Amino acid sequence: MNNAKFLLFLRVLRVLDLCCQLPGMARLSIILGLLVPITAMAQELPNLPRLSDDEVGAIVSKYSDAFFKSTPHAMGLSIGVVQGGHTFIYNIGTLERGKPGSPASDTLYQIASISKTFTGTLLAQAALEKKISLNDDVRKYIEGSYPNLEYQGHPIELQFLVNHNSGLPFNLPDIPENRPPFTTPVSSKTQSRLQNYQRKDFLKDLHGVEIKSVPGKKFSYSNVSAILLSIVLERIYGMPYDQLVKQKIATPLGMKDTTITMTKSQKRRLARGYDEKGGIAPYPTDLALGAAGLRTTAADLVKYARWELHEDDPVVRLTHEPRFILTPTYSLGLNWQIDTSGKYRRVNQDGSVPGFLSNCTLFPELNLAVIVLANEEDTTSSQSLGVMADQIAKALQP
Repeated sequence: MNNAKFLLFLRVLRVLDLCCQLPGMARLSIILGLLVPITAMAQELPNLPRLSDDEVGAIVSKYSDAFFKSTPHAMGLSIGVVQGGHTFIYNIGTLERGKPGSPASDTLYQIASISKTFTGTLLAQAALEKKISLNDDVRKYIEGSYPNLEYQGHPIELQFLVNHNSGLPFNLPDIPENRPPFTTPVSSKTQSRLQNYQRKDFLKDLHGVEIKSVPGKKFSYSNVSAILLSIVLERIYGMPYDQLVKQKIATPLGMKDTTITMTKSQKRRLARGYDEKGGIAPYPTDLALGAAGLRTTAADLVKYARWELHEDDPVVRLTHEPRFILTPTYSLGLNWQIDTSGKYRRVNQDGSVPGFLSNCTLFPELNLAVIVLANEEDTTSSQSLGVMADQIAKALQP
């Protein structure tokens, strides 16, 4: 399917999704009205000079080679590129330590905090469907009483849960071993507690959270916010977060391997994550939900990136809208980081969990995206992977 047809298909799906609850005649009039600009919309993004697979591959090879040289413990990489409406995927390195065999386009990785962009997308859809308002008090959607989730009469709004300014802690339980920079040795007792931490424990500990400043004013990175929003979205739509992602995002985009709960086939294709010592890292618990719980493939993620490049879609446009301005050139959308310091606007989210790294970098004005997935995580590889993604993207720019 070519780029214009792909965009037309996605736009029709989105229109139908947003209108599905309206009466027949109202639904028909909205569909007819919105279909008018569809064919023109596909022409608005610039089509860069098409590069061949060899040309893109040479760029990827150059910078991935540099990555492996600077990161001696690195294992495997899956790198996806969307360039001028065309997609490319390259799989490099080894999937298992000491064994031959590279990753594949259908190898599943933990995508860590890229999961948060899916959560932001679901929130945007709920807002456009008029199920919620972005400035609603989060407590409106939580069972039980949480008088602590405010500061001097200022509540935590839903939008603050995707802008990292809610005032909620980094993780729950909020203990030293579960906060950055994670230098404190984790005892076996604490490790067992974290591995067995359940939703009921999360909600119980949420009652004990203390908000220390006005929500919405101060940046403080929080996985708790994304988990809480995942639970809120489940209540709004009446279905588990995993199913919600599949119904609202993955299935319409043809992303067959984007999931939390895996089939037998997907389990066989799930990469193992490694640390810098060659040890196998534990997978995140299912409680990670929309903070870091999603697994997907390079093949799926390039479809997601391709869609995210097209801001004529009202959902995409809302998620990329700057909502929390940190500097004149850096802001946060709905779980996307927006950087305008360069020649072209850069919309990005990266992630790390034990054993896995991920990066999704978009340049909407160029119709250009680079995604990188890796199954080894340490301080060096985390920094080098971001550098590599930027280098590849810059080399592909006009």
